[in-house]
Amino acid sequence: MVVSSWITTTKFSSIHHFLQSSPVVPTPLPTLSFPARNKGVNLSNSGRSFSRLFVVNSSSPTASLNTHQGIWEDPDDGSGSEYDEEEEVEENDETGFQEGNDVGVVDKYTGNQYEEDLVKEVEQLLGPEEKAILQQNSSPNLSKISTAKWKPLQTLALSLQIPFMDKLLEDGLDIDEVDKDAHTALHKAIIGKKEAVISHLLRKGASPHVKDKDGAAPLHYAVHVGAMQTVKLLLKYNVDVNVTDRDGWTPLHIAVQSRNRDVAKVLLINGADKTRKNKDGKTALDLSLCYGKDFKSYDLAKLLKILPVDRDF
Repeated sequence: MVVSSWITTTKFSSIHHFLQSSPVVPTPLPTLSFPARNKGVNLSNSGRSFSRLFVVNSSSPTASLNTHQGIWEDPDDGSGSEYDEEEEVEENDETGFQEGNDVGVVDKYTGNQYEEDLVKEVEQLLGPEEKAILQQNSSPNLSKISTAKWKPLQTLALSLQIPFMDKLLEDGLDIDEVDKDAHTALHKAIIGKKEAVISHLLRKGASPHVKDKDGAAPLHYAVHVGAMQTVKLLLKYNVDVNVTDRDGWTPLHIAVQSRNRDVAKVLLINGADKTRKNKDGKTALDLSLCYGKDFKSYDLAKLLKILPVDRDF
């Protein structure tokens, strides 16, 4: 690629004036070499006049017109530009995308074959005693996979393994079975704030009224962990909003202890008794005042004094 033309222009009054002007012989510029690119290189730009150097492919014919201002050339058609290279890259990307989809289809149809191969491989890896255990337990053996502390349904609830939970329930497992702390799977799911599991268990028939060994109901735990959506969900299942544990604590007591104004408000609106005292003779308001003279204490005290009589504040 070499410099084959140059243009020096001033402000044109019109294209007609430009074409009718008498030709002049331009002073040739020094020859410069550039990489093979069909693009203009702006050499200078000052005021109303400017100079532009066009680099063209010497092997391609270029339409031109001689004028007294220099040589007028047709603009570059863009062939061989970076834009063309980008189009090629995009086409390659699309091709790769299609290939990826084909791989996904293959994986879908080979899934069953993979499972069959896995079964054969594992059976070859197992020893005689291990094979005997597998043969004796074609379905889950609950007595072998449970302890007083670790119950499979509770463990699966905390690990969000809903399909495996359903399999145990289909095999006859009691959905309200408790562990050594008298926690059901629903208790565990609420403690772990597993909302999807909580909803699933309730739809499957889990009782929202079962108390643990300390007398705490699922609502106590929902308030304890600040799970607002779970609190509202349990209230829809008609749980006792004033249920007490062995120490006489209601969910409202726990909401105030945790200084959770939003949960306390929901409980009050849904019928929580703010005059209910625990075994120490303390109401929820008493607990709030025991925290001292800070903003949260005053905020909760105001809430407890005006709700549920006046709900617009």
